[in-house]
Amino acid sequence: MTDPQQRTRQNVLVGGIVTFSTMYSGGGADASTLQLARVRHLQDDIQVDDDVLTVPWLGNAMIRACFSEQDVKQRAGACHDEYGFSAKLALDTAAEGMPVLRYQTVATRFPAGVSRFEDSLAKGPLKKKDLRTEQDPACSYTRLFRFAEGMFHPDQALPDCAGYTEP
Repeated sequence: MTDPQQRTRQNVLVGGIVTFSTMYSGGGADASTLQLARVRHLQDDIQVDDDVLTVPWLGNAMIRACFSEQDVKQRAGACHDEYGFSAKLALDTAAEGMPVLRYQTVATRFPAGVSRFEDSLAKGPLKKKDLRTEQDPACSYTRLFRFAEGMFHPDQALPDCAGYTEP
């Protein structure tokens, strides 16, 4: 017979990263998700609980292109829109049972104010002040995940950041 406390300490979270990518005529995009599984040591066996947490992990996209001198002028020389997303996951506090996970993200876009879901040419010509990378506050956030009912749940819903997290 094994020590139940030792068995409890041998429970682990295992992570894997799944990556997707696609090419566009004006560039390409890739994105990945982090998937965690829980490995539990039972009395005489091991049980794997798949997918106790799945969250966006990384995303990069470069889209649009200048096809004429007029496009170059309209875009102030910034012929590509660039989008970036990154995340990190850490233990928040030491507690009994499953840990509390702190998930933090940062999303950026260049030029400032662009969106993958809007026609950038419809907004009028870009200005010098637009030629900077800006952080998107809606998709740069922190959430705490707590374990309940077999999976981790965020303290608030995650925002829709598909423009950064899907290729």
